[in-house]
Amino acid sequence: MNILLVTVSLLLLAHVSDGKKKGSKKKGSALFSSENLTCLVCKSLVDEIEHMISKVDPKKKTETGTFRLNSDGTQNKNIIPYARSQGHLMEVVDEVCKNFEDYAQAKSKISGKPMIIRIVTHEGNMNPLMGEVDMVPDDDLNTRLKFYCENIVEDAEDDIMELFAKEAQDMDIQLCSTRRNLCEDSGSPTEDYEFEKEEL
Repeated sequence: MNILLVTVSLLLLAHVSDGKKKGSKKKGSALFSSENLTCLVCKSLVDEIEHMISKVDPKKKTETGTFRLNSDGTQNKNIIPYARSQGHLMEVVDEVCKNFEDYAQAKSKISGKPMIIRIVTHEGNMNPLMGEVDMVPDDDLNTRLKFYCENIVEDAEDDIMELFAKEAQDMDIQLCSTRRNLCEDSGSPTEDYEFEKEEL
């Protein structure tokens, strides 16, 4: 009789905790809708591309031009920095989505806004922002974020190649909002600047 009571109690506890997990998963999945995640991944994608570009030695050069000979026997070739060259950006586009295996879903403790956050920094340290967020567990997260990244890169490859060929400000707004319409435009940076200036 006691064994039966213990077994039933354990089954009930397992069912209740399973129900709680399912409930929290639904809450987390509403917070991280497909549109939300696409926008968050796009913004992080811009950061990852910029980081990969910044790691290239500025002294590294590459040749561009044609291999055709001109009538005088010369070739039209230029030596340019390797970073942001077409060859380099093609490598970046091929490899950047692997980095999303290092990301997790989280919610800001202050604003409650959903975000994706690098668990480990590029330097290999624990991300200092981890204390400012509550993690939102998801069993398929590593593959899902990488999948979102791969879809964005596939659809936006031409835009990425064009935008990142030159150094510019607000690349996340240019790629994710203006060009691809994956995020709502968060206003122009000059408006934010004017607002901050007025407060001072």
